[in-house]
Amino acid sequence: MRFLRLLANGLISGLFFCFLLALLVLDLNINHRPALLDFPRLALVLFPTYGLFTALGAILIASIYRFFVTRPMRKGFLSPRFLTLGFSLLTLIFLVIFRENTIHFASFFIPAVRRALQFQMAALFASAAAGLVLLYRYFHAKRRTAILGIYFAIAGAAVFLSVLLRFGYPEVERPVRFSSLQAQPISRKVTILNLEGLSFDFLFPLVNKKVLPSFAYLMNNGSWGHLSGFTPSDSAVLRRTLRTGKLPGKHRRLSDVQYRIPGFPGALEVVPRFILFRQLKQIGFLSIEPFNPPPAVKDIEMIYGEEQAVVVRTEDLSREIREAPGTAGAPATDKLFLSLFKDLQNETAPVRRILEDALIRDRTTEERAFQARQELPPQLFFLTLDGLADVQSYFYKYSDPADFGDIRPDEIQKFGTVIERYYHYYDQIISKYTAAMKDEEILIVCSAYGVEPLPFWKRLVEWVLGNADISAYHEQGPDGAVFVYGPGVARGRSADGIRLADIAPTVLYYAGLPVAKDMDGFARTTIFTREFKEENPLITISSYEDVKVRKTP
Repeated sequence: MRFLRLLANGLISGLFFCFLLALLVLDLNINHRPALLDFPRLALVLFPTYGLFTALGAILIASIYRFFVTRPMRKGFLSPRFLTLGFSLLTLIFLVIFRENTIHFASFFIPAVRRALQFQMAALFASAAAGLVLLYRYFHAKRRTAILGIYFAIAGAAVFLSVLLRFGYPEVERPVRFSSLQAQPISRKVTILNLEGLSFDFLFPLVNKKVLPSFAYLMNNGSWGHLSGFTPSDSAVLRRTLRTGKLPGKHRRLSDVQYRIPGFPGALEVVPRFILFRQLKQIGFLSIEPFNPPPAVKDIEMIYGEEQAVVVRTEDLSREIREAPGTAGAPATDKLFLSLFKDLQNETAPVRRILEDALIRDRTTEERAFQARQELPPQLFFLTLDGLADVQSYFYKYSDPADFGDIRPDEIQKFGTVIERYYHYYDQIISKYTAAMKDEEILIVCSAYGVEPLPFWKRLVEWVLGNADISAYHEQGPDGAVFVYGPGVARGRSADGIRLADIAPTVLYYAGLPVAKDMDGFARTTIFTREFKEENPLITISSYEDVKVRKTP
């Protein structure tokens, strides 16, 4: 009987914790319009994993407590004391998880949503504190019949208020009418090379060794500095901010995958971090599939297109090549690989395949894009390459073995310069595009994030999950790099402090188009010369979402 009582109370505590997790999941999925039943449904779906684990922990702690404290058991199957203490402690544990997730996903929340989250935290914390205080009063009061009942009323009100606040998330505003904006034809050209993974941790030493002449040229003849991104540092989310000048809370691109949980209707774009939620896939409780939603807001390519300027779009090239491989073994690929990594031609280690796939993807994407650029000289050219990010994830430990300690000398000799040589490949690409620049054209080379070594605890996690070769990541959003070069750009000027969201408004400013006030970024006019700024004053409009740009006849 005692065990059954503990089991029942433990299961109820586990279900309560799962309801709180359901609240967190739906809070993070700002694009999801929840129904009232979504909260209990999701809680029940999570119960076989998180709920049972929580129940087991509660039963274990209660059993230890019973072993050392010999108090007579009260009659009744449910224990208000157990549930009060359990609910209060689980709420405090949940608030730690909640806070870490809201910090990690802070870029998802506009001010109105952020206020709702703060009210949720305050209400739940108040309920947990009230539970502990009332439980203390319960043990020290003579008349205590209704004391714990007060807690359950407070806890219920706090949870109910938190659910109501989630329903109060503002929806994306859709313009009901459009106005026209007359703009002069765009004569200036912009080339953006988004080379994901660039890090000054590698760039500075390699430039000093004089093995990256093109990067050195940009640093000497343009403006450059660290580029600040944000978390979550997912490529699809960062690329959308790069193009729109808006954070995810406004542009609404939250992920490049969607998650489906058996038993829960619909799909989710975001799952919580720090509680191994994604690992539910390993036991069949979660499925992950690609997701590419239509844009929710205008980006600079759309704005240019409305002005009838020529735009070369290359965002999907890398994805198509990644999903449909088949260029391995092509003469150009073999020639490039041999020119960079001839000593690895006969290497059989698995990381060699990762290197080759990254190089194939980058080479094919870049060559197709450059061909389109030559055939249709654009006012705006945007190229994204992501091979370096993959290469750094697997080869970082060979470039900096002192932080890892278990790398064999022969592996260091074989793979220690792979990242350096990949930077050299990107340096060649920059040389190619600087040589092809036209009059009144600027070149922007950037990366939304850098790279940092995996901490020891995360290496252990990756080893357990079967990813022992991974040695670096960008999950915490380390600074990337930005270089701006061309006519009107100040030479040798520091661009430190520039944010990812500043790129799009800066491009609009250079092109002579107004900068929208609803963008989260700002036009960084400080990177331009005084003469350029005097001749080109900054013009602003409220938003491009309800405006159609027309070219002045």
